[in-house]
Amino acid sequence: MEEKINETIKIYPSNWLYNAGVIGFLEVIACGKGESIAEECLSDDGTVKIERQIFRESIDFYKEYNKDKGEKELPLVGKNRRYPNYLQRGDESAFENYSKNLSNIKEGGIACGLCSQNFLIDFSQLDEKTRKIAERIVSNLQVIHNSLMGPSTGEFPNAFWNFNSSIPICPLCAYLIIHHHIPFENTLTQDGKIFINAPSFKVMWHLNKFAEQVLSKNKSYQVREILGISFMEFAQKVFVTLGAWSMTNIEMIIKRYNRDKKKEEIEYYSLPFEISRLLLQKEIASLISATKEPLILETVLNGEFSHLLTLSHRALRYAVTGSNAFNDKYLSQLRNRDAYSLKSLSKILPELYVKINSIINREVMI
Repeated sequence: MEEKINETIKIYPSNWLYNAGVIGFLEVIACGKGESIAEECLSDDGTVKIERQIFRESIDFYKEYNKDKGEKELPLVGKNRRYPNYLQRGDESAFENYSKNLSNIKEGGIACGLCSQNFLIDFSQLDEKTRKIAERIVSNLQVIHNSLMGPSTGEFPNAFWNFNSSIPICPLCAYLIIHHHIPFENTLTQDGKIFINAPSFKVMWHLNKFAEQVLSKNKSYQVREILGISFMEFAQKVFVTLGAWSMTNIEMIIKRYNRDKKKEEIEYYSLPFEISRLLLQKEIASLISATKEPLILETVLNGEFSHLLTLSHRALRYAVTGSNAFNDKYLSQLRNRDAYSLKSLSKILPELYVKINSIINREVMI
């Protein structure tokens, strides 16, 4: 009796490298079939469910995406900058055949070191050239999968892998990993290329989208401001409840080029749990946004909550007296210092302070 195969493949969040590959893959699907189709893959439980048949089209979407970005359709051949020698010249057609055969992927075999699942393909069903490519890219993580992280075959491994010679990689990850650069390329900051990692693909998708929107307006934001604003947008626009564990495991991955060492390096950044918890509260995020003042977000990011009341008192005094707020050491940092804006601010800040204190005290009591 022929084994029944589910029409969808369910995958779970894992390490940031794999997660970025999945988010990049969804970006490619959005390019080919529309963003709504990509978002249908996102589940509230944090997983992604991919229709098997989409693999028969995804390589065409990948080529289309790269072409739209002004790159080669398959920027994987030879000594390319991201996935060096992933393919050799003449391998393109066979690789496309390989990617389309991912629709036939099954569970079985050893656990993958990237996704922790055990996907496999029956290589014997592939033609000889496709089988040779599959055998080369599906074995252990190598430099062909990521020039920054993977060890070269036969060479001393990158320290990221804790001095193991390498880790096994499944047929699905060998394909998804060539998408991992995409979310980084879409969020270029003055500190480097960023990706927001989280324990949920749905959370990752939206946070990185919000970060991209923030940077499209102003590329001079610091990484903590980008993360803070993305949290606030998420709290106001996405109906997903995050537990304490999820909040503490949201981090920003920063790819930064070290000019002295002449290579890319990875850095990590996350907001303190207390600040993350506040910014991910819808009421607090809405109040901060309502002020339309970067200084208020900066004050919250600094944890200087008592300064909110100081600002409120001073704003009200200047609004009532009509005196000049430009020389005040607190108010001079505000973007809007006219009487109407100051009066509006003086009404919002006490409410924001009370909401913040309520959440902090509630946690302390628990």
